Amino acid sequence: MVKDIIFGLTEKKYRWILLLTIALVYFFVYFHRVSSAVISKDLLHEFGVSALSLGLLSSMYFYSYSLFQIPVGIFSDTIGPRKTIAFLTIFSAIGSFLFGIALNFNMALFARLIIGVGVSGVWIPALKLFSVWYSKREYATMVGVLLAVGNVGAISASYPLALIVTDFGWRYAFYVIGIIAIFLALISWIFIRDSPEHYLNKNKETKASASAPKKQYLSKEHVKLIFRNKDVWILSIWLFVVYGALLAYQGLWAYPYFRDVFNLSKATSGFILMFVSIGMLIGSPFVGYFSDKIMKSRKKVIIIWLSLFLLPWILISFFTARVNVSLLYLLSFWMGFFGCGNVVVFAIIKEQFPLEITGTVQSIVNVFPFVGAAFFQTFLGFILDMVGGFDGVYPVEAYSLAFKFVFAFVVIVYLMSFYVKETLANN
Repeated sequence: MVKDIIFGLTEKKYRWILLLTIALVYFFVYFHRVSSAVISKDLLHEFGVSALSLGLLSSMYFYSYSLFQIPVGIFSDTIGPRKTIAFLTIFSAIGSFLFGIALNFNMALFARLIIGVGVSGVWIPALKLFSVWYSKREYATMVGVLLAVGNVGAISASYPLALIVTDFGWRYAFYVIGIIAIFLALISWIFIRDSPEHYLNKNKETKASASAPKKQYLSKEHVKLIFRNKDVWILSIWLFVVYGALLAYQGLWAYPYFRDVFNLSKATSGFILMFVSIGMLIGSPFVGYFSDKIMKSRKKVIIIWLSLFLLPWILISFFTARVNVSLLYLLSFWMGFFGCGNVVVFAIIKEQFPLEITGTVQSIVNVFPFVGAAFFQTFLGFILDMVGGFDGVYPVEAYSLAFKFVFAFVVIVYLMSFYVKETLANN
């Protein structure tokens, strides 16, 4: 009955159902992405591993996520976003259960890998759906809205998760998430439709039209078109560094930094980290709207956002222990707000390629932010171990060196941003 009511709505009204369904699934993509930070000390003690091993455990999500991006893009362009989201969400449920029952470190690594596979099938199919269901002038705004919802998931993986872990333990949290993921796979299958034609015909076969991209495999011409485009490479590196830096901070190493340098509790550290997600929650839809409606530019926006993203890295890199604790809230918010320029990056990519291959090309580009996250999380752990610590506690010098390493990379991609082509004016 509910299904009949929903599919009796007009296209414009149904788009809200579509957005809500995607957003519910994407909420847990971000939850898994940053949950390692709050439970980092629990994992260190339970499995008896080093900072480098903890970085590897957290980064397994990003390795498997990034490896599956190109297959997910091809699936989105061939079998469609609906099936891709529903099937892979089942894998995230399996991974959550396995992580909750992990008996040793190797089992936890495998579970984290499966979680990454499962949640890899949401973002690219969502972008494909937005390409079909929304206009060019709405696209970046809708991407920003989805990222905002994702960051509500990240917020829930900070202070709220810290409270749950304190009262019930980290394993309990992942059992519950596994159950929720099964439910999300079911509602994705029921309520998502790949195009207006599929919606109006309730999934019956229809002829392809201009608003319904043909489902086809990647051709040699498409491959040449993608790999000869310089912006694909510049923006891929941009995502590798900026998103990798943000996830290294939010997803793993900010929490130990707060604990070791400022002697903050788990709950307080989780509360400060929540401000990264709040910044992204507000910044993601704002930067999309700012680019679509106010600046009416893509290139100028990513340059402005990245220049402001540099500021907190200057402070924590060169004034690592001298930052006032109260300022950490603002720095975390600032980093989240100006770290969401990827909303505009994906709009630039989408506007340079034919609609029928947008899923594939965006999936290729989307490999890089997660390889970047895996790289920075692991390499920062290597730097901390290289400087040396005791019983999972590291000195100020270790964090300062690690953050300076990230800062140098961000400066490089800031300079590269000036060579990106403006696309919005051409559309």
